Amino acid sequence: MEAVTFRILYSLILSVVAFTWLPSASQAEGPREDQVKAAFFYHFANFVEWPEPTFHATDGYLRICVLGDTRFDQSLETTLSHKKIGDHLFEIRRNPPNAEIQHCHMLYVSNSGKATIQTIRRYINQKDVLTVGETLDFIKHGGMVHFFVEKQKMRFAINTQAIKNSNLKVSSKLLRLAKTYSP
Repeated sequence: MEAVTFRILYSLILSVVAFTWLPSASQAEGPREDQVKAAFFYHFANFVEWPEPTFHATDGYLRICVLGDTRFDQSLETTLSHKKIGDHLFEIRRNPPNAEIQHCHMLYVSNSGKATIQTIRRYINQKDVLTVGETLDFIKHGGMVHFFVEKQKMRFAINTQAIKNSNLKVSSKLLRLAKTYSP
């Protein structure tokens, strides 16, 4: 019971840190945008369940793939190194070949990734990959999570229809923190 209480408390603290990020703040005043996004990824992993067979292709790792922005994957490495979700350590893949994208648990497509959700769909089983992007078009065309800034704070929206069409189990706690998008 104490482990569950600690995990919930830790998640709440993490969400407070993530939600108080100001884009105009210097590094001395607070975390950078890429650091906040990395914290969100840890938070997402705590509140999303993947089908167990998805871990066979990754040797048990929870694999996060990043298309584009290399500063972000460095922040992911720093934030997630040596951390676990259940029995699964994190593994970060930078710009994986298209054939490997289907073996990601989370796929982040930055503005610099120049990939669209339509292109990505050709290579993944979207039912098992949590797709995260930065553009509104990304979520409008079937991406699952969209990062955006509102009132100088980093926020995220979830495409509830894309989640519903997936094999992923997303906690209602995460859905309550998000803005929802339903096409």
